[in-house]
Amino acid sequence: MLKKIIIGVLIGALITGGIILILNLSEQQTAEQASGGAGDGERTVEGDNELMEEQNHAESLIQTTYSEGEYDLEEPLVVDDPYGVAPLTALAIFDTDESQEITVTVEGESEEQNISKKIEGFNNEHKIPILGLYPDQENTVVLEGETEDGEIIESNISINTDPLPDDFLENEVIEAQQEKMEKGLTFIIPSGGYAYGIDSMGDVRWYSSLPNSHVFQRLENDKLVFLTQKVEQSNQYNLILEMDMLGQVSFGSYIDVTNFDSWGVVHHDVIELPNDNFLATDHDGSGYIEDDMVEIDRQSGEMVDELNMRDIFPEQVYEDYDGASAEEGDWFHQNAVWYDDTGDDILVSSRHQDAIIDMSYPEGEIDWILAAHEGWPEELEDKLLEPQGEDFKFPGGPHAIMTLPDQDEQENTMDVLLFDNNIAVIRGDEETSEEYSRAVQYRINTEEMTVEEVWSYGEERGKDFFSNIVGDADYLQETGNRLITSGHAFEDGDELHSRILETTDDQEAEVVYELKVTGFKEGESRQVYRSERMPLYPENWEIEWSE
Repeated sequence: MLKKIIIGVLIGALITGGIILILNLSEQQTAEQASGGAGDGERTVEGDNELMEEQNHAESLIQTTYSEGEYDLEEPLVVDDPYGVAPLTALAIFDTDESQEITVTVEGESEEQNISKKIEGFNNEHKIPILGLYPDQENTVVLEGETEDGEIIESNISINTDPLPDDFLENEVIEAQQEKMEKGLTFIIPSGGYAYGIDSMGDVRWYSSLPNSHVFQRLENDKLVFLTQKVEQSNQYNLILEMDMLGQVSFGSYIDVTNFDSWGVVHHDVIELPNDNFLATDHDGSGYIEDDMVEIDRQSGEMVDELNMRDIFPEQVYEDYDGASAEEGDWFHQNAVWYDDTGDDILVSSRHQDAIIDMSYPEGEIDWILAAHEGWPEELEDKLLEPQGEDFKFPGGPHAIMTLPDQDEQENTMDVLLFDNNIAVIRGDEETSEEYSRAVQYRINTEEMTVEEVWSYGEERGKDFFSNIVGDADYLQETGNRLITSGHAFEDGDELHSRILETTDDQEAEVVYELKVTGFKEGESRQVYRSERMPLYPENWEIEWSE
């Protein structure tokens, strides 16, 4: 066992050191990036091949160690945190004489907190990912092998883990009706800090030690897209990774903008396109910010297309903008993008225009605009949706747009869900602005160019649920519930916190889960940006190592 633990520590140390090596620049280069550099605002987008080379070296060390020993189900080789970036994970490697299908279980503090996964397929050689360890304790992990004849062979192993970092956030579960909740962990996506997942009791069962900001979601191939920093000292989030829950990276792309000193080069969102490429919100290095998107090839890591909002909107929209952050050139503030596969369009959320825009991609031709009508140039007036109903309210400073599955069996309608911060930046409802925030579902008739509200939650919570920045609203596929994140709220006007709710989808919107996140340090730009509900283990997972 000592040999196994030492191996795990060495692997973790190698990867951690490897990332530092991968991301290293000379001290002069690092200092220039941290201060914005000395360039003319040009941008480069490129793949990070060094990252893969270092990872391959670590995997080679694991394989060499394994080949020098004999490991079976009863005494497997266990590598703690094999890639040095997911401390509550491990990898068990072993052979079996007979072909077996393996189920791995991390025992929870109660039976409901057990985390299990059957690795489908009968094999003799096994690489079993272990996810869901508790921090700061000795974890019991059960490996159960089943032969093709139905014989069950079981083995227990113990894995010790370190405490959570001192600056980890605090989680308080207010409500958890497990029988009504969507299954899975609640994953917390920060505005800088640790991305992590907690179970229904509020216990942390996964986190990444890599700094993360804004981008964390599961892809079609069951891996994660994860935004981190290429040069940690620069505080710029500019490295897009595709990796699994163990931290094994299969893709890395680095965006560099010279003469730019903001925290987020890739500032809010990265989505997956049908052609498998990534579409990322970025800065183009001009005098304007947060109004550009780049398409990144998943093979090369290079930019293959670009869509800039200044090429779409009339000049007066951005040149005459005098709202929030106008002096920084932040006229649009794109904080979300969503691909609508029913129309081959993208939906874009613009905080500083108080608007949701549907447009073709990559052409950028606007189909409709969901926004209050005042202040738009004449050439865009026919794109504005007409509100229906007496209690209708347009969004203010919105976030996190997404389309829903068909809700009414009508071909000409589409339903969208978003987080309405309800802060009128340059247009909208000044009377109710900043009184509350809410998740809201709109139904849009794309032929008649009308829009109506069909569901919302949050107004009844008042100012304690108001978030002037950030926020999220997700449709949960299995239950139809909604997961709502008010990321920058204040308890009785004092304590900064983030509040995550899961509600039913009916008009009563019963709260079946509520989480309060605290521990944000005064003066730091940290809060929960979004949250996701998903199983810790993806549906399909086969660990493959580079040759």
